[in-house]
Amino acid sequence: MFNIRSFIGLQNVISRFPTTQRHLKLIYPHFSTVQPVSEYKISDEDITRLKRKFASPRNIISNFYNQVERTQNIKTGCHFGFNKNKKNQWNCKLSVQWPNPIVFSSVATTKAKAGELVSLNAIQWLQDMEKLDHSGKPLIVSNKQRIDVATSPIASIDLSEQSVKLISSLVKKYNQEIKPLINKGKLALIEDGENNEDELNFVLPSFSHFDYTNRNEYLYKKTTQTLSGLVQLPIDNYELDLLEMIENNRITIIKGEPGCGKSTRVPNFIMKKWSQERKGSECNIYVTQPRRISALTLANRVAEERSEELGNVVGFQVRLKQILPRKPGSIVFASSGILLQKLQADPGLREFSHVIIDEAHEQDINTEILLMLTKNALQLNDKLKLIIMSATLNAEHFQNYYGSSATTIEIPGFTHPVKTQFLSKQLAREWGIYDTTVEENGKPYWNPQLAANMIKWIHKNKSPGAILCFVSGWQDIIDMNKLLQQRPHNFDIMFAHSKLTPEKQIEIMKPASDGRRKVILATNIAETSITINDVVYVIDTGMQNISSWNAEKGIKLLDRCWVSQANAKQRRGRAGRTQPGECYHLYTLDRFNTFSEYPTPEIQLTPLEHTIITLKIHSQDKAKVVLSKLLNSPSLETIDIAVSELQLLGALDKEEKLTALGKRIAAFPFDPCLSKALVHSVFLKCLDSTLTIITYLSSNVNIFRDTTAADSRIIKKKYSTCSDHLAVAKLFSEWNSTQNRYNNNSNTSLSNNNLILINKLKNLFTQHLYNSMLIENKDMNNFNLNSEKSLDQLIPAVLISGFGNLVFRRSFMRRNGRLDYSFINDAGIKVIQHSESVNYNKDKENELLTYFREGRALDHDVVMLNKSSYVPPTLAVLFFNGQASFKHDGHNNCLIYIQNGKRVNISCSKGDWETLLSLRNVIRNFIDFLMETYGHYESNDQSYDDIMNFRDSMCSVLCKLVEK
Repeated sequence: MFNIRSFIGLQNVISRFPTTQRHLKLIYPHFSTVQPVSEYKISDEDITRLKRKFASPRNIISNFYNQVERTQNIKTGCHFGFNKNKKNQWNCKLSVQWPNPIVFSSVATTKAKAGELVSLNAIQWLQDMEKLDHSGKPLIVSNKQRIDVATSPIASIDLSEQSVKLISSLVKKYNQEIKPLINKGKLALIEDGENNEDELNFVLPSFSHFDYTNRNEYLYKKTTQTLSGLVQLPIDNYELDLLEMIENNRITIIKGEPGCGKSTRVPNFIMKKWSQERKGSECNIYVTQPRRISALTLANRVAEERSEELGNVVGFQVRLKQILPRKPGSIVFASSGILLQKLQADPGLREFSHVIIDEAHEQDINTEILLMLTKNALQLNDKLKLIIMSATLNAEHFQNYYGSSATTIEIPGFTHPVKTQFLSKQLAREWGIYDTTVEENGKPYWNPQLAANMIKWIHKNKSPGAILCFVSGWQDIIDMNKLLQQRPHNFDIMFAHSKLTPEKQIEIMKPASDGRRKVILATNIAETSITINDVVYVIDTGMQNISSWNAEKGIKLLDRCWVSQANAKQRRGRAGRTQPGECYHLYTLDRFNTFSEYPTPEIQLTPLEHTIITLKIHSQDKAKVVLSKLLNSPSLETIDIAVSELQLLGALDKEEKLTALGKRIAAFPFDPCLSKALVHSVFLKCLDSTLTIITYLSSNVNIFRDTTAADSRIIKKKYSTCSDHLAVAKLFSEWNSTQNRYNNNSNTSLSNNNLILINKLKNLFTQHLYNSMLIENKDMNNFNLNSEKSLDQLIPAVLISGFGNLVFRRSFMRRNGRLDYSFINDAGIKVIQHSESVNYNKDKENELLTYFREGRALDHDVVMLNKSSYVPPTLAVLFFNGQASFKHDGHNNCLIYIQNGKRVNISCSKGDWETLLSLRNVIRNFIDFLMETYGHYESNDQSYDDIMNFRDSMCSVLCKLVEK
């Protein structure tokens, strides 16, 4: 009889041969006498236990064997077979050949139940074989090494005779007609001395002495009025001490425990003091918050406490929404980014008497930069006072940063008692919860069923009160919502996430409907500066999504991480703000004790390109010098990487000075890669679609509503079969025209609110294009962004010129002799497409894809991309960053090397390469010229017409090169 163990040993021997010896092919022996291993059965008790643990066992088995095939390059023979027996019951057989041949079988009343039973048997078997862990995750190690992407061509170019003629004619015209115009400087440049307006500036209009006197009198009378219903807070006992410290020091650091009242009362203390001295009109306080929802809710709260309408003394200012005081003597709550924009125009912040930076402990990038720039503003404006506030900041760290000019005070807080419980097996049994898996190898493991069961248990066993559940991100919110909606329930479910508009975010403040319990599913957006009056119960999963740049994998990754102890305490504090509460931490006390004390500063996690180029507006010093002045300086290695990327992008020169491109995009509010693509789209006549794409990528919103990933992919494929980015642009364009014509949205799959948000942001970003002199009219609705139809064929060109990222198709031979394909990036990491992408399961069709910095790290050295676009090889060669060269292979064939620290090999003939190289040089030189001069020359000059006509010809040739 055939020995199975010997056969598996043969497999292991063969697998050690180099994979390049493709003539070796594994042939499975066929003997009619060979029977599979006897069927595997587990007890009914085990079935019950596994059912509780795994909601979709068939998916676990399918995903496991798909991953084995993908990473091991072997056929596993996994197959489900179904048939009905004479009793009208369903038989199911699952057969596999790996890691050993075996068959599982079951009988059930329905097909789904039969498939579930065999899958549960298979799960237990794979766990016994140590191939699956306790949570259903594969325990396999890839035997592949990273691929050297430069070893062989990944695409080829073969120019037609007509294409060669078109290129040659264009290059000749440039050299003979356009280049002399550029070199001789015949363009009449004009100086534009006009000051560009910024719609976000908040500058009070000029007032007469009489106006100031009246305002002072109004504010003085306001202080004599008794405000009814004002709750006494701990910080009220420190009012005089605080005011004395602020009066006698340039910088005051307030460490106020949760519930002390610092966010609402400190601005009012200052305004009250100045008003009592009859100089309230000279007191203009600007308070920054790291999140928009905090600025909105605090402004409403303070105005309510003052018994005033918003827009009198108190106002707010966030992106796309503002209500500002109309007279001097003001308190304005704003998001941190708004104050950063003000600092660009007025580094001394001379319009304010006090700047308060609240929630400084969060240490996001905007707050880090604000701390440095406001420190500089104190030197430029000797009347300015700076106040730093937070509940959990490291006061000593801040004191050392500001030195002797700062003083610190600690304020005790007040919260109602909060009963705190950490996860344990004993408590889980009391809660009726059996699957308490929340970590794997020390890392957080997302168990939505645990959190959902906790919510249901509270609802069943606890007195009325809203439940606030903290999760990591948007997908976790979706997972939880689906579980809570599975059966009839009595919940009013609300979301708190940065993807939502301010109007949707503020809905979490509304009470629940009569007889229903409010459940808020939130990320860390709800941790600070928000008091939701009816929250009694807090569920803390202890997890958060951290976005970080992985230089090794060449991608920005979104990873699930544990929160810090400071975060956990903030979350707990949401439960006892207005009444006694309870907090359930869904992790053990031992795990909590391993958390870091404070969160890692964001600036030490993310790419620094945007930060560096933004700071160039304030200082022309080298990046290491400027960034060393931050409270938490990033590593020198990270700074060097960012500077190199900006130099490669063309935004900085060798001396780290802003180039023509850098000056155009320094004030743009998004990543320089997106900014460059946007600028290039002006020159390549595809601005409208590109502006939609850039807005979409930078806004982090989802344009679909209540759709599965597959449904979203199907919708996008109607607009583009090979580009997620172009599909979104076309979809938005269709929605926008329908919206304007009918003022409604007939497509229920789309999120109308988020599409409206994108439209508003497009208008806002149009302002930046206008300020950079790239367009002539700042009102997007009053002109066509390109004066003609957008050349969408050139979208891949502008995307690759900005993104600078490529994914390559790689062919390989499976062990069964079948040729197959997969994608890798330029770091040699395997890449798969998210199921929402139009390029999902299209490995055989597209040689090259580009993507922005987005993705999620998967196990076994794999990266998943959410959005990608096909790039024709010709456009990749012409618009990829860096220098280009070629290597002749001796057979009239050239391997093209695009050198930007990476290598991309594209095969073509020597003649075609020389033709493309000449066109590439023309394009680069011409775009460099436009970058320096566009918007600065007289439009009635004949030279201007010649230049623009050549631009049209160049775009026409490029479109013809990519025609299929």
